Amino acid sequence: MTDHAAHLAMFLQAKTGTVCGVWKGRMTASEQRALFGRFLGKGTLVIDGAREELRMIVKVCFGLDYDTRECIAWRAL
Repeated sequence: MTDHAAHLAMFLQAKTGTVCGVWKGRMTASEQRALFGRFLGKGTLVIDGAREELRMIVKVCFGLDYDTRECIAWRAL
């Protein structure tokens, strides 16, 4: 069994310099599966180390608003 929370913490350490940081960006399906074991979608990912949660945000209403499609605690991965 893979410890996805540890992979997310190491990812944040490399990208932000701390495991309590926040990273926001896009990833391919293969990158998402390698990092946390599943594909959430094509939107913007927010990896929040302080809250230990992973969110998928997509643009709605012609790009004027955002909607959180997934909000998953690291322990639930």
